[in-house]
Amino acid sequence: MRGRARTILRPTGRGVVVLVACAALWLLGDLTRIEPARQLAAGLVLVLAVGAIGILVVSRGISPRRRVVDDAVPVGGPARVMLEMQDLPWITVVPLGRGVVREHLPEELGGQGDLPLARRMPHVLHVSRRGGHALGPYSILVRDVFGLFHLRRTVEDGLRITGLPVVAEMSTAAERSTGIADSAVAGAAPVAGVGELGPIARPYATGDDIRRIHWRASARTGTLMTREDEPTAGRSAVVVLDTTRRDGLEGQVEEALVSHAATVLDSLGRNGWEVRIVDASGDEITRTQRRRGVPGPSPLGGEADALERRASLLALAEVDFDDDEQHGVGRDHAAGHAELAIALGPDLGEPFAGLELDRFAGRATRRTAIALDAALPEEVPETPRRARRIGPADGDDFGHAHEKHAEQLAAARAQRSPRRSRLGTWALVRGSSADTLDDLLTTAVEEPR
Repeated sequence: MRGRARTILRPTGRGVVVLVACAALWLLGDLTRIEPARQLAAGLVLVLAVGAIGILVVSRGISPRRRVVDDAVPVGGPARVMLEMQDLPWITVVPLGRGVVREHLPEELGGQGDLPLARRMPHVLHVSRRGGHALGPYSILVRDVFGLFHLRRTVEDGLRITGLPVVAEMSTAAERSTGIADSAVAGAAPVAGVGELGPIARPYATGDDIRRIHWRASARTGTLMTREDEPTAGRSAVVVLDTTRRDGLEGQVEEALVSHAATVLDSLGRNGWEVRIVDASGDEITRTQRRRGVPGPSPLGGEADALERRASLLALAEVDFDDDEQHGVGRDHAAGHAELAIALGPDLGEPFAGLELDRFAGRATRRTAIALDAALPEEVPETPRRARRIGPADGDDFGHAHEKHAEQLAAARAQRSPRRSRLGTWALVRGSSADTLDDLLTTAVEEPR
């Protein structure tokens, strides 16, 4: 994307020193009649002229354009970015200067970094937090061969990358224990559900396939009838995300809760459920129908599922935990006719305080509430650091950090297991941000200790 560009050309600190030395030597030569001083001043003037000509030459053809290949990726995943020159930059041909491209990225995308200036500069950014992140401006920094002049061209293009919640794989045991999947209705069984087609009869119309004639209805009515398709009702589930503003709520807990909500949404969809996700105010975050691509191969249904899934993940990516408890969260909403209800919220002493969970659940017979606290100490933000070098892959440092974080989570899980209790009509599981959704849901059906 081409954005607004601002160009600044100025002398560097070295250039200022050379300019001052040139003037001083020339003045000294005039006052003292020392010829070498004048000659040295003339030589410095020549160096300044060569530097100025060099910076003007190498700045030709610098017309950058940046585009995002992957505008939405799961947290922890790589987003591909392409930065390229629309014209041939002379600096890549004429060795009269050197330059880099500096991207002023937010910390969520790795922080400020430099790319070696070239015609094409593909690179990868790793998304470390959920939500929309502006890439920020980028600057082309060019210096002449003597380092006397500095050209800075800054471009603002308004591009963004969205960090999506991570969707994990749920085990069959966890799905069955919670009631998401059971023997009565399985995802692969030809049972009518939301989006499934059941046959009814309508009068025959010219062009109807003779193989679709409903012979029994035709015999009863005395006229040809054709099998028609009609959507039938399916199962409905509600996922409650406690987005109440609470003191002491840490980012790792927010990320874990939204990730678990996305995982539950995906699992319910694959098992034939219509799903609503609501926040603490009762507002609907997203809604999905039963997967149209399941069961059986359905290219159009699969494409519709993918679009619906992406829209839901984008909606979850923008969830903020800022609902005001003082204004009656969770009181003005419709419970619907859910058969299964799952609540997800932080555990800061009293889980789901201020929420009337039964109002969300309606007539659901299966009710599971999961409350999480922080498993790891909150990281202290680092002081602003110098620009790092960005490479085409740019994954080594991030990969090592990700492995270290996974080891810390595994150690936290080994120290403490989820605990089951009751919260009214709900099965309450209290765990930490390190626990997997499988462990939490499996604990929900165990007997309390």
